[in-house]
Amino acid sequence: MATDEESRPVPPRGDAIAGDDVQSVVDTLADRLGRSVAVDDPQLHLIAASRHFGDEDDIRVRSVIDRKIPPELQRWVLGKGVADWKQPGRVTGDPDTGLAPRLCFPVRCNGMLLGFLWLIESGAATGGEPHPAVTEAAESIGLILYRRMVLNERRRSRVESSLRMLLSPEKDDRYRAIDEIREEQLLAHSSHLVVLVAEADAEPTGDTALALEAAAERMERRLPRGSVLTLVRGRRAVVAVGGPRPLSDRAVRELAERFREDFGRTTRPERTCAVGLSATVHGLEAVVDAHRQAGTAVRAAALLPVFGGIASWSSLGPFALLLRIDFDQLTQDLPFPGVGDLLGNPEHEVLVRSAEEFLDRAGDSSSTAEAMHVHRTTLYHRLKRVESITGLSLDDGMDRLTLHLALKMARINTARRSSS
Repeated sequence: MATDEESRPVPPRGDAIAGDDVQSVVDTLADRLGRSVAVDDPQLHLIAASRHFGDEDDIRVRSVIDRKIPPELQRWVLGKGVADWKQPGRVTGDPDTGLAPRLCFPVRCNGMLLGFLWLIESGAATGGEPHPAVTEAAESIGLILYRRMVLNERRRSRVESSLRMLLSPEKDDRYRAIDEIREEQLLAHSSHLVVLVAEADAEPTGDTALALEAAAERMERRLPRGSVLTLVRGRRAVVAVGGPRPLSDRAVRELAERFREDFGRTTRPERTCAVGLSATVHGLEAVVDAHRQAGTAVRAAALLPVFGGIASWSSLGPFALLLRIDFDQLTQDLPFPGVGDLLGNPEHEVLVRSAEEFLDRAGDSSSTAEAMHVHRTTLYHRLKRVESITGLSLDDGMDRLTLHLALKMARINTARRSSS
């Protein structure tokens, strides 16, 4: 089995088997047995794999190359109940997928399942009693993974606490967080920082938080060590990414796209999340501002289909201001009653779309008519109707601004109501 996690070193402990990390234990065991060895985490994500000894099957080769196995095969293996095994057992092969029979050794420590050690059954290497070295290796790996988990949990707790204070409205909290991040070396570089805010599209559940945490962890594995601070609460995740140089807009966009993909891979197919991205800021002192930008951007990504689920602060345009309006407090009284007449009548939908397209294109009638697939005469007729209903003149700059803002506010409010 395999997908995409890389092993990381932990402090030495003097095992009987050489090596002080999972990869070393796996390599030593494989050389001792003359057989391929792999270790997965409880979700069948690859932790470490040895070189091959001619006993590999198609699934092993594909998993090492692609760093993943097909989701349907992952479900098939876990459906065998291996997560409940306390002793080694045999997983039968599946000729349809190219999966050879395997010996599965649950990797546990203090009664907690931390992974699986796999030996492929091939040729003479089948059946019989497990070699004592395999049990010894599984125990060693269990202890290494347990210690790693404890260290990671401690670090995660410090990261979450520091990031929560870094986003506080209180300056004293933020200064204290900056001192902690520097003293604990939680972030290797803070010269250039981008904040990503992800928000799930449904009420928070245990699955939601797990999916957000899994997506954040995968992002952390893809980036240099010490580049990421993460905080997950309910259906929202905040991720601060720091580096010695600014990330390109394309690189930041790719991070957001991979985050959404990873979230979807861990949760139900109908679930998704929106992602908002801040501008690049300089220094930990500015992270609170970047978080505010990303928070506004994620609202745009969640409410407005035009953004396709991902919005950056720099792409928001007027929405950067409009999305900060408290619509619950917004009065329905407009300075021009006719604007309300235009927006409140469903029969005027084509007029609204024509006016918005025209204003979005800075009053370019030719490109507007082309975009709407109508003759310019038809467009002129529609715009005259808009002027007649609203009492505004599209030749007047202030009137144009009034109508444009009203149209954008109406779009946001409609999306907000449909999502609530």
